[in-house]
Amino acid sequence: MAHPRHEFVRARAGAVCEYCRLPEALYPGPYTTEHIIARQHGGSDRDDNLAYACGHCNLHKGPNIAGLDPATGLLTRLFNPRVDVWNDHSEWSGHILTSRTPVGRTTGVVLAMNDAMARVVRAALLAEGVFPPIPPA
Repeated sequence: MAHPRHEFVRARAGAVCEYCRLPEALYPGPYTTEHIIARQHGGSDRDDNLAYACGHCNLHKGPNIAGLDPATGLLTRLFNPRVDVWNDHSEWSGHILTSRTPVGRTTGVVLAMNDAMARVVRAALLAEGVFPPIPPA
């Protein structure tokens, strides 16, 4: 039985990864409740610091809260699903994630959103007509 907190985070996210927006039903592995700001960086277990993430995004994000923007080389915070609007920072161009802001670019790189395996999976889902997902408003 799933933990009630996990079910709350899942329901709030609409059962999609809050980073790449891939619906849980389309991902072959488990989704997790993850800390947006890791405990080792002072993050809490409060609801406003928890996000729903697919295994790919969670594995690559790890405890990171920032990375280097590939366009500028500047240290840039990662996307925070509790305060940021996904559409403001990222969008889909077919099966490729494109970014509109330094936060989007940095998050895309740190979370390896366009690595070869992710692109192959999304291309197959696109061919099936179930991708890209509808981003939140």
